[in-house]
Amino acid sequence: MTTNKNAPRRPVMWIGAALVAIGAWFGAAGLVAGFLSLGDIESRLPFGSPVLAGIALALLVALPFSMLARRSWFGRSSTGATAMIAGVLLMGWIVVQLLVIRDFSPFQPVYFAVGGAFAFAGWRTRAKGRAVVDPAVARAFLDRPRIAVIGASADPKKFGNTVFRALRDHGIEVVPVNPQATDVDGVACVARIRDLGPTVDAAMIMLAGDAAVEAVEECGAHGIRHVWLFRGAGAGALSERALQAGERFGIEVVPGACPLMFLPPASGVHSMHLHVRRLVGAVGDASTFVHR
Repeated sequence: MTTNKNAPRRPVMWIGAALVAIGAWFGAAGLVAGFLSLGDIESRLPFGSPVLAGIALALLVALPFSMLARRSWFGRSSTGATAMIAGVLLMGWIVVQLLVIRDFSPFQPVYFAVGGAFAFAGWRTRAKGRAVVDPAVARAFLDRPRIAVIGASADPKKFGNTVFRALRDHGIEVVPVNPQATDVDGVACVARIRDLGPTVDAAMIMLAGDAAVEAVEECGAHGIRHVWLFRGAGAGALSERALQAGERFGIEVVPGACPLMFLPPASGVHSMHLHVRRLVGAVGDASTFVHR
């Protein structure tokens, strides 16, 4: 994961998440090690096992809030989405306690409210973020007749090859840009962005970190005004610096997404990825499919 260097730290969220995480880790360790007794409640646990309950507490509460504490401290762009997920999981944990264990504690509504507060704060943080994909912009990008894939790869195991082939299979003329390859699937590679012809005004950037920022700047200098910052499971090409570079050159940017979520038919893991990204506010609610 890359750091959004210009995003502010969120000390209040960090302190709150750290407190929840510490409490959850202590509870999980106590249940697994046996030094925390639940008394008569243990017989109502699934399989009557406090060890399994401790593991579930660690995975569903302690781990997500630990991730949230770290990301809010370092100012990660994913802080909002992580807060939403952690908050919902904490609320779900309380609901499961009430339904499965059937025991009420004054702490349960408190923690349910805490989970709701984190989920709401995460939604607000995510909603204010700049990395929200507008489906209309994504659709317009993928409707362009010629697209350069910067970082296209001849290795079929890499996304630089998968995305290249997917765009080509949907009738788009794709120009691979890679100084270390002669061709990608039989299509001759262009060594540098500045060597692209004037008819290419859109670029899919498959690089990451500083290389992605440099690619955006080179696209801007070359006159390319439509850029897609590829993002799969990690941050990919998306960063605050890349977004700022796009702003300086007046580039229309798709800020971090995988085109396989938008190219029809989006099914399986790509469809799931799209729905998750929409749930956490990273993708707008408009129709997202490209008709080509």
